[in-house]
Amino acid sequence: MVAAAATSTVGVAHRQGSPAQRLLGAASLALAAAHLLILVLIPHSLPWMLGLLAMTLWCAKCSWCVWRGGSAGSLMAMCALMGVAHMAMVLGMPWFAGHHGAHAQHPPGHAAVMLLVALGEFILMFAAALVIRGRRSRVPWNTAGP
Repeated sequence: MVAAAATSTVGVAHRQGSPAQRLLGAASLALAAAHLLILVLIPHSLPWMLGLLAMTLWCAKCSWCVWRGGSAGSLMAMCALMGVAHMAMVLGMPWFAGHHGAHAQHPPGHAAVMLLVALGEFILMFAAALVIRGRRSRVPWNTAGP
């Protein structure tokens, strides 16, 4: 029993995902790095900076989980939520209306950058869905019948 527990622990410590999961994890880590670059290059107020940092850390956590072979479901949900949030900030939805109003110091291309980030998040969302579908299609179906 101890040997089985040790073997399963070692297996988890060295686990890697499929090539599709590693590619998805790497791409989402690159998007997290882009968020950090945006945080450095474009001035934000402290609350928006903390929010962007929290979003980036969440993205990195989900990316690392997928890279290591975990489910891409949380990454897919995170990408969908963040893509919608960026679109709402660019469009000026009522609950995000203060983003651009409080940031007159944003450069003129800030909205375009946010749209590119949202596009990247939506692409990753669809890629995560494809990875999930690919994993499910490899599961053998019960062919025994009723």
